[in-house]
Amino acid sequence: MAGQNWTVAADGGHFANPRLSSKLRFHNTSRYIFRQFSRPEPGFGKQRGESIDFDKVSMAETQGGQIGEFQDIPETKFSIVKDSLSVTEYGNSIPWTGKLETLSEFNPSQPVQKVILNDQKKVLDEEVADQLKAGDIKYIATGSSTQTWDVDGTPSTQATSQFNFFHLKEMVDAARKGIFGSGNSGNIIPPMSDGNYVIVLSVSAARGLFDDPEYQDAAHFAYPRKLFNGEIDEITYNARIVKSNNSDALAEEVGDNAIGEAILIGDDPSLTKVLLGTGFWALRARGTSPQTAKSTPSTSRRRSLANNGL
Repeated sequence: MAGQNWTVAADGGHFANPRLSSKLRFHNTSRYIFRQFSRPEPGFGKQRGESIDFDKVSMAETQGGQIGEFQDIPETKFSIVKDSLSVTEYGNSIPWTGKLETLSEFNPSQPVQKVILNDQKKVLDEEVADQLKAGDIKYIATGSSTQTWDVDGTPSTQATSQFNFFHLKEMVDAARKGIFGSGNSGNIIPPMSDGNYVIVLSVSAARGLFDDPEYQDAAHFAYPRKLFNGEIDEITYNARIVKSNNSDALAEEVGDNAIGEAILIGDDPSLTKVLLGTGFWALRARGTSPQTAKSTPSTSRRRSLANNGL
């Protein structure tokens, strides 16, 4: 049939251009999962130098007890360990030109600010996760109801079992007792202020736990309350369960295994301080170099249990 039509561009299709949606879609939106478990160090900020020392005081070396009327009061002591919080600079930027701003249907500053904010959250959260995982104590799941421990910060073997409710209970019990495997006595890890520990699970580790019938039975008696970012609705075995899908913070695969990674967190696990704002900037002028600063957290060793390799 002769005449104009829509199908053939030269016959009519050229009379319209593709429309651009007024809604921008963004790849992922980051949330602070690990950074919410760090706290600012009071009294440390601008014009205070690049580091601050803090002391960690142990429990009494020997426990007191009953004494007789004429018996001397026993004496003991405690030990002190010094640690520090140091400032490190981080930053990122997304520049754009005045020509882009003039011709674009969107104001570039809006998507740039959202993308750079998401990048900031991801970077800082991974830094806190790295500090928490640097603790000495490693829990390694070797079977559905077996495990091994390492307390020198280096896993001696790779985990071979999916994370389940047994492994969660083993980690919580060890934190309560201060006994991390046979012959490995250490400091008791205090729980959070609400009396519970927090366990952060990768997606694969969380799937192993949620598929465990024993966990499913225990979750029936759980109770809701104000949640952390990423937290599910149940507290089981005095553990608040938080899921993270950031594989750069908690790995989904280590070596030949794809069973995930987990970390148990007690009270006061890490310190952080932001000195000069966020340190992540959107820059209009091409080639501009940003001025940025941000601190890394310093973690108290033995304040966290890392379920390795997983």
